[in-house]
This record gives sequence, structure tokens and C-alpha cells, in this order.
Amino acid sequence: MIPRAAWPYLIGAALVVAAGLAVGWYGHSQRVAGRAECQEAHRVAGLEEFKTEAERLTGLSQSLANTAEKLATAEPKVIERYTREIIQSPLPADCVRDPGRVRTTNDGIDAANASRQSERAVPASSAR
Repeated sequence: MIPRAAWPYLIGAALVVAAGLAVGWYGHSQRVAGRAECQEAHRVAGLEEFKTEAERLTGLSQSLANTAEKLATAEPKVIERYTREIIQSPLPADCVRDPGRVRTTNDGIDAANASRQSERAVPASSAR
């Protein structure tokens, strides 16, 4: 049997142990909550990175589609003009080209060069 004088000490010790267990349980629950919050933040950051990359790729694909459309509409015009000006109405062998024909030829060359430049302007993918 425990003497009556020792009861306050035993109760105090039990309270200290209970307080220690409560602090330990609280610390553990905070650690678990912090880990879950960190994992959620990491997951959200990954999704944001994916969203940013998807938007970048969407912009590149739209730019590529616009360039392809410009080339598709420009190329037939250059070919048609070349056919009309040079093939269908050629100059006589002893004739010198007039400024209009020279301008038309130069415009066709400039359009062809511009379409080649716009093809080269599309950046290469960095992921290989």
C-alpha cells in the first residue's frame, strides 16, 4: 500500500506523464499535418508547371498552324504568278525584261525567301 503522503507526488508524476504524452501526440499530429500540406503544395506546383508547359505548347502549335496556313496561302499565289508572268507569256529571246516583270520576279523571290525564313523562325524543341 502507498502511504498517504506519496499520493500528491504520484498524481503530479501522472500529470507530468500525461502532459508529456499530450505534447508528444500534438507534435506527431502537427508533423503529419505538415507533411500532408507539403505533399499537397508539391502536387499543386507540379500541376502548375504542367499547366504552364501546356499553355506554352498550345501557343507554339497555334503559331505553327498560323505559319503553315500563311505558307499554304502564299505558295500557290507565287506559283500562279510565276506561271502567268514567266511561263504563259515569255519574253522573246532578244527582249529585255521591263521593270514590271523585274518587280514581279523580285516579289516572288522575296515571298519565297520570307516563307523559308518563317519556317526557320519556329524554335526547335528543347526536349529530345
